[in-house]
Amino acid sequence: MTNESQSATVTQVTLGEALHEYLQSLKPAQRHDYEHYVRKYVEHADPQTLCSSLSGSRVESYSESQIRSSDPNAQKRVEALKAWFQFLKKKSYCNSNFGINVRVRRTGGRAGSAAVRVEEAPIEMTADGIDALKRELSEIESKVPDLVKAIQHARSDGDLRENAPYHAAREALAFTNDRKQRIETSLKRAVLVDASGRDEGLAALGSMVTVTHVGRNRQETYQLVSSREANARERRISVESPVGQKLLGSRVGDEVEVEAPQGTMRYRVDNVSQTS
Repeated sequence: MTNESQSATVTQVTLGEALHEYLQSLKPAQRHDYEHYVRKYVEHADPQTLCSSLSGSRVESYSESQIRSSDPNAQKRVEALKAWFQFLKKKSYCNSNFGINVRVRRTGGRAGSAAVRVEEAPIEMTADGIDALKRELSEIESKVPDLVKAIQHARSDGDLRENAPYHAAREALAFTNDRKQRIETSLKRAVLVDASGRDEGLAALGSMVTVTHVGRNRQETYQLVSSREANARERRISVESPVGQKLLGSRVGDEVEVEAPQGTMRYRVDNVSQTS
């Protein structure tokens, strides 16, 4: 377990208990401003969750999904949550101030001006990549009911403070739901690579590119894919990777150089074929 999630000096208190204490510590005006936003976070994380089990990544994930610059109350939400996490750290209920992980998710507009919502750019993907995401989403959705049952079963065992199976099940469900949300977002933005009018001899997204590593005289074949589809074992390399960037737009006979920690690597392009 990381330092982010445990500390020998942390006091074991649930979020629900800490929330009650926190609200009692606020002046009436500040409580009026902050209570709704902090309570919403606690209900999202579960009041029975131990403060000591919080992590920066989980707080950041909540912030990214719940706080948008298009929300007129975004800054107030951030202010309320930062003050809340400062309180938890001050009381030694957490070993870190996770308020640093709370920020407004930008959706466009100039600093100091009204936020302007902009559509996220489409993501070009191969047919195989889109199908793989759909399969993974289906597998994840099939697991959620069992994870929910596991939480309910573990909750029935009594005191949740020392209930390791309960916290493990909640962590697994949170991770699963986060991955599910990311896949759904990718699929909403995904568009199939448009191969119409493409120059058949030009390496592009989706192309199979056979190269020879000049220094080692070894031939390999890669498929150029988006970063979401990259898989080293399947020789699917991202067009954003050092090698992918150099091969993108190359033709048979071209030689490209890639800077690597072990030195400069040279590749000769032997063949380019289109798969989509």
